[in-house]
Amino acid sequence: MDLYIDKENLRSFLHSRDKENFGDCQRMLCRQLHIVFNMEKSDVKANPELYEWIKMIGEGRGNSEETDTFLADKFPIRPIKSNSYNDWSRRNLLSAYLIDDFDVSKLKNKGCVLLGDVGEELYILTKLFCGRDYEYHHLYDLRKNFLSWEQLTNDNQLLPCTDIIISDRYLFNNQQELVEYNLSRMLTALANNVKNRIDVVIYTLYNKDGQGLIGFGEKNADKIIRDTLYSVTGIKPNVTFVCSNINENILHDRFVITNYRLLRSGDSFIYFNTKGERISNGTSLDVDSLANHETYTFLDSLFEYLQHTYDDIKKRNDKMILGDRKSKFITMS
Repeated sequence: MDLYIDKENLRSFLHSRDKENFGDCQRMLCRQLHIVFNMEKSDVKANPELYEWIKMIGEGRGNSEETDTFLADKFPIRPIKSNSYNDWSRRNLLSAYLIDDFDVSKLKNKGCVLLGDVGEELYILTKLFCGRDYEYHHLYDLRKNFLSWEQLTNDNQLLPCTDIIISDRYLFNNQQELVEYNLSRMLTALANNVKNRIDVVIYTLYNKDGQGLIGFGEKNADKIIRDTLYSVTGIKPNVTFVCSNINENILHDRFVITNYRLLRSGDSFIYFNTKGERISNGTSLDVDSLANHETYTFLDSLFEYLQHTYDDIKKRNDKMILGDRKSKFITMS
């Protein structure tokens, strides 16, 4: 994952050495993140404090001049605008930003990317950890400590997002009230504090012995997603279903991808009945932070597979791609 940081934010970060979580955040920068410095290398060398710190974090991970990047022209382009992210690449949307700009709140308040002003460095970096501990992975026991989808909110697992990708073969092989109860609550948790249009893509089976999306009804599924996210964000989302009648075309693994989290499940995401009682046969929900280098690298491979799946299904039967066909993570046409 890339971290873009301005000079004043870097100074502010270094001046917070006495804070309890500074050491954990510094280790994240040293071991996990690719840092993009919004400053020229000559500016760094002219400041002994910054220069010595950048040399220090480069130790043990190769030449920092090759590992990290220095930009003469700052990114994002200044001044910051509320729609600055519209033409960003997927890599940009999966990045975190520590920015010194008087208009930074215009973008931050939209909840689309993780972005902090001067003085907010530790607060933003700490959000990249999973939950309240300084870890990159959190394991929930579905039988003991994941009692509702609101648990994600309670455990500080929620971050800004522009996109949500769900892969679940059998998500719609269930009664409507069960799908609505679980899908609406999961989306509500994932989109908490987001005030921008979210692109939702769901990979699922279309027709499996009369079940799947065809049995559930595309309009029913679409309505659940649109109504839920409109109630949370105030903006109607884009919704796309990537479907197949062949099991092998949709990954067996169940997962959710957002800009900063990967959620993995052994069972379909229909965890609870309408009374909130657990009905899943699964045992765990894994939550991974994309700040972890191994997770971020794995996600690149996963995106490649999802893109290939989309392209293959579109080529074989274009009618199996339903909805708006809009995503910032998957190239669609």
